[in-house]
Amino acid sequence: MPERRILSIWFPHLAAERVLRHMNLDPDVPFAVVGEVGQMQVLHTLNAAAAAAGLQRDQPLRDAHAVCAGLITKAANPPEDARFLNSLARWAEQLSPWVAVEGTSALTIDISGCAHLFGGEEALLDKIRIESGQFGLTAQCGIAGTVGAAWALARFAGRRPGPTRSGDAIDQEARATRSRAAKRRHWE
Repeated sequence: MPERRILSIWFPHLAAERVLRHMNLDPDVPFAVVGEVGQMQVLHTLNAAAAAAGLQRDQPLRDAHAVCAGLITKAANPPEDARFLNSLARWAEQLSPWVAVEGTSALTIDISGCAHLFGGEEALLDKIRIESGQFGLTAQCGIAGTVGAAWALARFAGRRPGPTRSGDAIDQEARATRSRAAKRRHWE
């Protein structure tokens, strides 16, 4: 029996790229899908051009317009995004019969014993990237032996940790934690 292999495909700009495809907008124009949090409109999903302009997910819309005056926005439509992700799941069934929708922007696929049909895992990833690009979508992929590891690889592989916090230094802990730790330390 082959080793279990799980593929996670994450579409980080799914809602924005879906709307860009539907409206035939230029993908190089800063674009964001806007949702509501309480009484405030915030950026729900951005395209790559909006992220390059310095905008961030969950940023208030009024602040985003101050940073990028040329930002084009459209209201979020979660049911339509879910239908689009389900159609991507049907597309992914060409890779394996075990495809699951994960959250609002990802697919999890059990490719155990399937990758050789595409020339191996690297060739399978190349196929996904090429076809996603043809759909006008950005796809980040990760393959591992567990769902959690594949999920993490799809989202964080190739990224460096931030330079300011490692979590190992005592001076990076909360002040209250340091004071409690100092009281407990009785050794020299």
